[in-house]
Amino acid sequence: MGDGSLVLLTVHGIGFQQPPRDGVEGYADQLHQHLKAELGDLLGEDPQRKEGPVYVESEFKGSPRDGLARLDPDNPLAEPGRIAHVALVYSPSEPIAPGLGPVADTLARAALSHGNYTTMLGALRLIFGDAWAAMHHAQPSAGQSTLRPRADISLRNLHHGPFALFHRSQQPQPAGPPPSPGVLGVLRALEDDVATYVVRNDVRERVRSFVQAATLALLDRPDVDGLVVNAHSQGTLICWDVLCRLPFFSRPGSSRPHVEKLRSFVTAGSPIRKYVDLFAWGELVGELAALLPDQKSTIWRNFWDSHDPVADPLDPASAWHPGQPLSKRPDGDIGLLVGRDPASGDRWHVSVDDQPVDNLRNSVDGGLKAHNYWDNQSEFVQPLAEHLRSGAPPFPVN
Repeated sequence: MGDGSLVLLTVHGIGFQQPPRDGVEGYADQLHQHLKAELGDLLGEDPQRKEGPVYVESEFKGSPRDGLARLDPDNPLAEPGRIAHVALVYSPSEPIAPGLGPVADTLARAALSHGNYTTMLGALRLIFGDAWAAMHHAQPSAGQSTLRPRADISLRNLHHGPFALFHRSQQPQPAGPPPSPGVLGVLRALEDDVATYVVRNDVRERVRSFVQAATLALLDRPDVDGLVVNAHSQGTLICWDVLCRLPFFSRPGSSRPHVEKLRSFVTAGSPIRKYVDLFAWGELVGELAALLPDQKSTIWRNFWDSHDPVADPLDPASAWHPGQPLSKRPDGDIGLLVGRDPASGDRWHVSVDDQPVDNLRNSVDGGLKAHNYWDNQSEFVQPLAEHLRSGAPPFPVN
């Protein structure tokens, strides 16, 4: 890559980070092709594979350092003058399965705190509404869904959660590309992601450390002038955890130009509000808040579908419940996400540009369609491509 290069960093939930191997495409390959249709040759290909995004795994032959070595400055990420696309893959030595204990613990925490997120009547409405969205589609569509769980974690391991009630015992998997997981397969993978991240702090720390190391490696490369973080589903929470901890507030003696390089944080199908309300996740945006006030240097755009059981808008009041007007804000409620000045302690509402989409109408069939943003060419891929084409300035506010 040459001077002025831009990098798109893609992150999904742990259970969806399928690397390309054994005839199975990587989890970000189809998103890459969708972007290629909009950007043409402006979007670069992995110089080593000669196609698709650059996949960076958390370890190579058991070595985390060797896994991250793909991001060393002497390893090109794209052809000179092209936008580079990097996709992260968490690949532990042993597959992760949350087990009965973490799933039960997660459900118990959510049940005790559900009043923070919605009322009992609202919860019933969500259950039946989300079930309808999961099982029905607005219209047929062509193509295969990109929302597919990893074969080695979600489809081949014994599942302990409540969705196991809907499945017979696991059958041996045939060789070749894995079959479509269907709606319940996607829901099982999402459940595993949430249970693992909420309860298993060891896994959370390892995943967060990997994403942080990869992000810093990109920000520190002299040939990278701009970074767009593109996160889907549980990946939005992981990236939020990381960006909240990076040193964006100015400090004496700081030499890393992080402020100038992070152009935008793009989230799709994000469960961040549910984590804040149901699992007592902190509402402080941390170091990332230094970049977001008044959208002066960095924009956070959040794509969400009202039928998506995972996603919520992030800009409304902290007291907002599903089904309420987005503009409703009780007195004294400054919003869900909050920034705090480390010197003065002053707090402010961190604005997030929520962008509603209709995946049931505009995405492709397969899996949990309402949660499938990367196949929504008109409402997600095209705005992201235009954002990249113009050098990743702030998105226009609708």
